[in-house]
Amino acid sequence: MLLWRSCRAVTTARPSAVLRSPGWSRFNSTAVTKHHDPLRILFCGADEFSIYSLIALYELQQRRGDKVASIDVICRPDKRTGRGLKQISEVPIKSIASELELGLHQIDTFNDWQPPKPFDLIVAVSFGLLVPARLINGAKYGGLNLHPSLLPDLRGPAPIQHTLLRHRASTGITLQTMHPTRFDHGMILDQEEAPVPPHSTPEDLVDMLGPLGARMLAKGVESGIFVPTLTDFANSGSHIEPSHAPKIMPEDRHIDWRLWTAEMVQTRDRVLGRLWDSTTFAFCMNDTMTAKRINYTGPWTIHPAPPKDVTPQPGVPVLLPDHKSTSLGIWSADGQLMVPDGVTIDGEPKAGARQKLAYALKKQNEN
Repeated sequence: MLLWRSCRAVTTARPSAVLRSPGWSRFNSTAVTKHHDPLRILFCGADEFSIYSLIALYELQQRRGDKVASIDVICRPDKRTGRGLKQISEVPIKSIASELELGLHQIDTFNDWQPPKPFDLIVAVSFGLLVPARLINGAKYGGLNLHPSLLPDLRGPAPIQHTLLRHRASTGITLQTMHPTRFDHGMILDQEEAPVPPHSTPEDLVDMLGPLGARMLAKGVESGIFVPTLTDFANSGSHIEPSHAPKIMPEDRHIDWRLWTAEMVQTRDRVLGRLWDSTTFAFCMNDTMTAKRINYTGPWTIHPAPPKDVTPQPGVPVLLPDHKSTSLGIWSADGQLMVPDGVTIDGEPKAGARQKLAYALKKQNEN
């Protein structure tokens, strides 16, 4: 199918072997099949993680028309981006829904939105909008949500990023009912744990958890996991501490050289990318009155042979030895000299930013 090409080589992604914690095992509530009529599904999605699930439900519909009668897709509207707002950006799932010839509805709010036809089940995967109670109650079987963490751990909009930022050794998938007023507070119907490979990126976890979650969702829909009476995983003997995974904000990429160690810089670059600071420009130009943001591209490396005659001071940039004064590094909080792959200065041409900063440092040293 051509639609698979829209995900980053996802056809080759396979979930790793499942890890089990002592005293914890997978709860498989789909063991008992419950009868239900062919479902008219309203699928709410956005990103690559949700695309896996949409495709799984579509393939279930093709294979078992007695289980899924139709699928309509809701996603956010196209938005203008870039300089002058001349570029149009659309959510990734839109093209997949169009290719599958599914009914497509683009909305930015559920206020005053009415379903074009009755639906039996609402499914939300990485959608970002809270589906209101009137729609959940209006669906024969309510709603299901697939979440890339072991709920109630890492509730919120950025569980994959916070899994990596918090150095979790394992993560997982949760299938839950949809709560009418709160994100990620529904009844947990199924869960599965999976290891986090070392040095993973968010894309790596999406490519691992996407197929795992898609299979869980498709199996749950096929077996009627949503048909009353429901079994609550919270009563199955497992215990997971609640935590929150808040939205990633620009400030999360703001390097605080007084506090960030070398490991923190490298981890945040790998997980978040586009790190920046507001101090390096002033240091290099010897101008505390002019504040400009310096933007960095990774990967960041630790310089193996920092200058021996310089005392490490967090956040202070220095010229790198043997680089003909064209490159610079910045001291981290733990005394490592950090070197970015790329540097740009806000409001200035992208080319030559590193050379400009290094030249200014050289002039300071000469004086």
